[in-house]
Amino acid sequence: MRRDWTIWRTDVCRWLLQIGVIGAVLGVGYLTWGGLSGYFASPVDPIRVARVANTLAYFLYCCGWMVALGLVGLYWEWRPIGITVFLSSAFAWILMPFVFAAIAGANTDLTMRGVDALKSFLTPLIIVSFVQSVWAFVEYWRYGPTLRLKARKAGQLVVSIQREKEKKRPTYRHFLTPLSPCWKLPVVDRLMCEHCPVMKRRRPCWKLKAGCQCSPAIVDAVLAGMAEKMGETGWLLSSTLLQWQKGRRPPCHRCSIFLQHQQIKYDWLAPVAFFAPPVLLFVGWERYQTVYTKAVHWLNHLWMQIAFTPPASFDPLGLNNETMAIFVAVVLGVVAMVYAVRLVEFALFRLFL
Repeated sequence: MRRDWTIWRTDVCRWLLQIGVIGAVLGVGYLTWGGLSGYFASPVDPIRVARVANTLAYFLYCCGWMVALGLVGLYWEWRPIGITVFLSSAFAWILMPFVFAAIAGANTDLTMRGVDALKSFLTPLIIVSFVQSVWAFVEYWRYGPTLRLKARKAGQLVVSIQREKEKKRPTYRHFLTPLSPCWKLPVVDRLMCEHCPVMKRRRPCWKLKAGCQCSPAIVDAVLAGMAEKMGETGWLLSSTLLQWQKGRRPPCHRCSIFLQHQQIKYDWLAPVAFFAPPVLLFVGWERYQTVYTKAVHWLNHLWMQIAFTPPASFDPLGLNNETMAIFVAVVLGVVAMVYAVRLVEFALFRLFL
């Protein structure tokens, strides 16, 4: 099934932007807290403070690349995004020494280390936005100011059949499950189903990779069957309706039949995915406690490495207790429930599994 690169780019850039922003907020917030607490103006251990500032500089540099690529990639179609980010980052670059010196309370060598850590976040933004600005200017110069980008037309593939209106008959609504075939879905025309070769083979169209919305051979068979029933000849063949080249896979991700099949699977899988995290957490509580203890020990060790002053206890974060274990489990459970549903949505409507 053909993948749409625009959808992939949007999803990847959105994830990069979210992760980068969260990391940047944590890094800049911790650096600002250190400045307000006086660790840069009057440090107890200057060597340790300098090492922490260098570590934060590398961390913010990586976050800067994620934010820059995510922001420019997500708003690529908006041409002024490059020059807007470039001017904002350059303005922040100029003001950074004065702002952080005011926060730290002194203009020392350690304060400049903090300024360099903050500038390391702005460096990727300036580079990526400058490249995008140059590209936008070249495109503007090549195609002229009156050019309007044409959006890709993604419409539903339908076969328009002219026939007289028949008397409406009461339709039987099937109990739909993820295993329901295509001919039982309500979006499929009942008259076409009677003559569809897919229904006679008792296999849904998404498994055969051919159906009444995309395969010329099946459309011809349906039209021939309907024309014979109505006693008409000279119906328009599918060769003039569908222009698919031989060997190309049908665009199932734009077919109303397949999309409803995916929606039915989502309706069944989303509740299961939503309630699965708390059930798994309850079943594997002892394993969670083991993993939580190891994670707390790792976080405490990390804090001892990046703290501006040496910690006084072996549990400086205060996480090594039963109350915090339950609290963290509740928070992680809620986040897992939300993202489990998002994962099902991504798998069905982006990967089309």
